[in-house]
Order: sequence, then structure tokens, then C-alpha cells
Amino acid sequence: MNRRRDCIVIGMALFAMFFGAGNLIFPPQLGLFSGNSWLEAILGFFTTDVVLSVFAIIAIAKAGGTFSHFGDKVGKGFSLALGIFLMLTVGPLLAIPRTGAVSYEMGFAPIFGGNNQLIFTFVYFALAFFFVYNPKGVLDKIGKWLTPTLLISLATIIIVNIISPIGTPVDAITDNVYTYAFLQGFQTVDGIAAVMFSSIILLALKEKGYTGTKTQISMTIQSSIVAFSIIGFVYGGLIYLGATGSGIVSTQLSRTDCFVALVKNVFGNAGIWVVAVTVLFACFTTTAGLIATVSEYFMTISNNKLTYRFNVVVITIISFVLANLGVTNIVKFAGPMLNISYPVLIVLVILNLIDNGTMSKNIYRGTIFSTLIFTTFFYLGNSVEPIKAFFYSFPFVKYEMGWVLPAIAGAISYPLIIKIYKLRLNTKRVK
Repeated sequence: MNRRRDCIVIGMALFAMFFGAGNLIFPPQLGLFSGNSWLEAILGFFTTDVVLSVFAIIAIAKAGGTFSHFGDKVGKGFSLALGIFLMLTVGPLLAIPRTGAVSYEMGFAPIFGGNNQLIFTFVYFALAFFFVYNPKGVLDKIGKWLTPTLLISLATIIIVNIISPIGTPVDAITDNVYTYAFLQGFQTVDGIAAVMFSSIILLALKEKGYTGTKTQISMTIQSSIVAFSIIGFVYGGLIYLGATGSGIVSTQLSRTDCFVALVKNVFGNAGIWVVAVTVLFACFTTTAGLIATVSEYFMTISNNKLTYRFNVVVITIISFVLANLGVTNIVKFAGPMLNISYPVLIVLVILNLIDNGTMSKNIYRGTIFSTLIFTTFFYLGNSVEPIKAFFYSFPFVKYEMGWVLPAIAGAISYPLIIKIYKLRLNTKRVK
């Protein structure tokens, strides 16, 4: 075993799995809107993407290495429900279909025309199906075969633009750049993916002979640092690319068209081929990794009643169907789900990180349920003026973090309520 080499291979595979459709289409447009405030945009985007994702993987490793260890501290029922919800979100209901749709809109249609989406997505998902049908060595296939091409194409775009920027950043068109970037970081779903990729990392480590728990935790963290170091560089480069085009490229363009227009300004007409290679490899690696991860998860929670290969078939078919809705419709559909689930995930990550093994389930439950109640009513009731006014009275709401105070209140009050309830119950029994 060569630990350094294995960390690099797994880290590069993780980078490729994380870096998919959302990672390509959100940073460039964010840079375009941020203009000369692009450093602030990078900071906000990093907070909810890179920082949260690294912390999530460390929290999973610290908790025991699987999502069940991570979520069971609230309760097995909650862990199962949240796990299924998150898996469906990063799987066939959002992230996987989006990779297929982005591949078509950015990688295929600009070159070959926009009349063959059904045929393209069928071929795309058929290739992904055959790539992951055998679960053994999925990370190695991605890390050794696909990632180098993806890295070369991304690095070429970023470095050429750094050496010779396409323009000078202009003033931002959004008022609060950090908050806007913070919310855009949710849309990549990397924070959710980080939690859910733990199973496939463990599988890869076991295949390579790493069986000790401490070694697995150490290797997981090191591989994640490799992955997100690369992702951080790429995000910064793509946001800067958008910023340099802020005085050239129209802000009215869709996210996919924005990226194509920016790269064409860097490379001229040859830019559409650079975009095609980058998009297809970025999306395909993520598609393959997510199908494998989600299939493994549902196989595990069903005690092998739902086999890995059966799950691959079902997930691929659903993703193929939804991919044909188009990127814009998929992003609209995803918004409420992500806004409600992400704060819950953030709180769960924080609790697992600070837990020294003595934190009670009641603290977890009070914090999580208070956060969930707040975010659900906040986003679903936003169109009703009295409800909106009430929730906007909370601190930090303008930073989209109004759930912070309810989370703290839940952590303090819920354990006290349970204690009082038990004392009264015991008093009644004594009487």
C-alpha cells in the first residue's frame, strides 16, 4: 500500500465526483454578477461549498464513517428519513438529471444543434450505466481515467484567463454579494454530496486494504483535503473568469449560456470545443459517482433486498427522464428542497464536530427539529405577508441564517423540557 498515492488518487476521484453540473454553471455567473467584488463572492461561495463540505466529511469520519453513525445521534427514524431525502436530492431527483441536462445544453447543443436532447441523454446515461454497473473500482476508474482530462481542460481555461483576462471587472449588480454567493453555494449540493459520499470512500479504502477504523478516518480526511484544494482553486478561477467578463457578457444570459459566452471570449470560436470537453467530463464523472453512491446506500439500508445493480437501473432510468426537463426547470424545482435541508445539515455537521461523545440525543433533537421547523415555515410561508413579517424579525435573516437563533434555543430548551417532563412523570408515579 502507498498511502500518499492512494490519497491522491481517491482525492482526485472525489474532486471529479463533486465537480459536476452545478459546479460549472454557478461560479461563472456568480462572478459575472459580482464584478469587482469577486473576492467577496469567492468567500461567500466557499463558506457553503468548500468549508461546509470539508467539515461534513470530517464530521462523518469522526462520527464513525457512515451516514448512519452521523444521523443516528438524533434517532434512527430521523437518520433514515434524512438519508433517503438527501440521497434522492443528490441522486435521481436533482443532481444526476442536472448533469445530463447541462451536458446537453453546454457540451452538445452549441456544436451539433438543439434538436436531439432525447437521443443525447439516452446515450449519456447508457454510458454511465455501463461505467458503474460493476461497483468494484469505481473511484479508481474515475480518478485514473477521467479526472486528468477534466483537470487539464479546467486549468487551461482558468490559467489562460489569469494571464490574459478577457476584460476588467465592473461594479457588482447585486447588493449583498456575500449573501448571494452564500446561497449560490447551496445549489452545487456539494455539502449534501460530501455527507453521502462517505460510503463509496470507505468501499474504495477497503478495496485497497485499509481496514482499520483510525486509518480509514485519516485517509478519508486527507483525500478530502486533496479534493477540495483542487475544487477551491477551480472555483476561484471560474468566479474570476465571470468577474473579468462582467463588462462584456450580458447578465441576462442563462447560467449555461453565460459559461459558454465567457469561454468563447477566452478562446474565440474554439471555445465551444473547450466547453464541450470540460462539461462532458465534469458532468460524466459526477453522474457515475452519484449513481454508484446512491445505489450503494439503498442496497445498505434495504439489507441487500434492493441490490446494487437493480438500484443502478432504476436510478439511471429516473435520471434520464428528468434530465429532459432542462437545466432551468431542474434548478427551480431544487430551490425549496435545498433551502430547507441545508440548514439542518449544517447544524448536524456542527453538532457532530463539537460532540466529544457525551452530548445527549435531546440536544441533537432540540437543535435539529427547531431548525427544521423554522426553515420549513420560513420558505413555504414566504408568500404570506404576516408570516413573512414574523420570520423577518429574527436576527441574521438578511444573511439567510435566521435559523441560528431557533437552533440555539432548541438546543437549550428541549433538554430542559424533557427533564421537567420526566420529573413530573416520576412525581406522579411516586404519589
